Amino acid sequence: MSRPRVLRSLAGLLFFSVSGGVLICLPLLAALAFLTAADPGPVPAGLIAAMTGFALLGAFLLRIALVRVVLHDDHVQLVNPLRTFRFYWFDVEDIDLVSSGGWIVRVWAGGVPRWAWGVSRIGQFGLPFASVHDDPAKDAPRFVHDGYREMRAAWKRGSRA
Repeated sequence: MSRPRVLRSLAGLLFFSVSGGVLICLPLLAALAFLTAADPGPVPAGLIAAMTGFALLGAFLLRIALVRVVLHDDHVQLVNPLRTFRFYWFDVEDIDLVSSGGWIVRVWAGGVPRWAWGVSRIGQFGLPFASVHDDPAKDAPRFVHDGYREMRAAWKRGSRA
């Protein structure tokens, strides 16, 4: 059995890791500053709510930093922000690349599409402004298109085995 191949955006990994880390550390630094103050007084409820929100957002960004697609000889694993999917190659019906709210690589299994976040990218200006008239074969970002082709090649190899 060969080593699993991991597909992910390194720029996304770096951006979301740093952003998530900063947003988690910010409430910790604020709490430290508040606790070391000479006369802290009562803690404002709004400050607690805001710092809790920053920490939760930071935790979610760190979870987004972990998205990836792992190609194995016998299955594919989609690690998405909220859930991980594992499909054996013989259960995969199709893998496609569409332009809808960005560049989305989908794995179809059991008649249901699952978004492969690790090799997809949200549109440059967000979901409402994505171009649905682009041709994925020509206009998709390089890492999305290369990841898509590598997933299809692994699917074809795995479904024959």
